[in-house]
Amino acid sequence: MTSTASQPMTDLNRALAGSNDADAFLNLLCAARAGCLRAQSLVGLAYHTGRGVALDFERAASWYRMAAGGGDSYAIANLGVMSLLGQGTVIDDVDAYTWLQSAAGLGHRQLRPVIDLLERRLTGDSRECTECDGSIAALISPQTPPVRPCTRTACDPCRCGGV
Repeated sequence: MTSTASQPMTDLNRALAGSNDADAFLNLLCAARAGCLRAQSLVGLAYHTGRGVALDFERAASWYRMAAGGGDSYAIANLGVMSLLGQGTVIDDVDAYTWLQSAAGLGHRQLRPVIDLLERRLTGDSRECTECDGSIAALISPQTPPVRPCTRTACDPCRCGGV
């Protein structure tokens, strides 16, 4: 694997095209370290789900925070998922609600039932959830961005996170 700091999209595309999860992860990591927001979010997802690398919630959260700081909506949503489920941290409904509300505002409308259930839980409303067994965990899992290659001729971290 050869990598150039000025061409992280090459590593991103190599990762997306790869058939071996471990090799794909290494390419993603190169792109993420070079500042590619999409790769940062995907590295967080790999650590979050254990795909291509050992499951590690603390590292997942760290990479998600980096990508979220650049505006990546999937990283923002996944920080909410982790806070809601207590993955790598204590369960914090208020923190989860804040992250998930932000993600929903950025287009993740599928999170609305989780947000509604969280609102009821935070306000003490005991009405049952009509879309689940009453468990928020039944409604939520890590949010996965669409997998499509980068078509840029140069990586622009400011525009890369809009996946």
